[in-house]
Amino acid sequence: MNARRFLILFVALLAFAGLRHAGAQQPGTDAFERGNCEQEFTTLRGAVDKRGIALQNVQKGKTTAQDVCRLLRDYITHEAKLLKFLTEKKDLCGVPDQVVGSAKVGHTKATEMRDKVCQAAAAQQAAPPPPAPSQGLSGALGGSTVGGPPPEAAGGSGVFDSLTGNVLKR
Repeated sequence: MNARRFLILFVALLAFAGLRHAGAQQPGTDAFERGNCEQEFTTLRGAVDKRGIALQNVQKGKTTAQDVCRLLRDYITHEAKLLKFLTEKKDLCGVPDQVVGSAKVGHTKATEMRDKVCQAAAAQQAAPPPPAPSQGLSGALGGSTVGGPPPEAAGGSGVFDSLTGNVLKR
């Protein structure tokens, strides 16, 4: 489970690293378009960052695989919106090709991670519950699990019995 959480964190941080640089503007766009681009990008990036932080917080507490799958789906949805914005407004907002490419790579890796985590969550949910803990060797042999002396047998046999009977009772 720790490896899965590490991979989720890695993918989220990789996506953040690629998207942080997309705010750069090229000269030649007017102030209104740049302001609109910056505002829209900041809003979309904030939504992705918020979901990324929620994924990072998964490591701090006990979270089921279903919850991680739900968080990843939410993250991927918002990341796709940001990627669509970067792709469609690349020329208008002056987004470098390298940033769009790294965002696509990060999105692909995050999508693959989502698929793996959600498959594991579905398998975990479909799996039968684990059997109740056994009593170990004493349960298999019919002994007590609490401890103490074994119960008296009907025939009077015990630890101190010999062929002629119990030497302590004579």
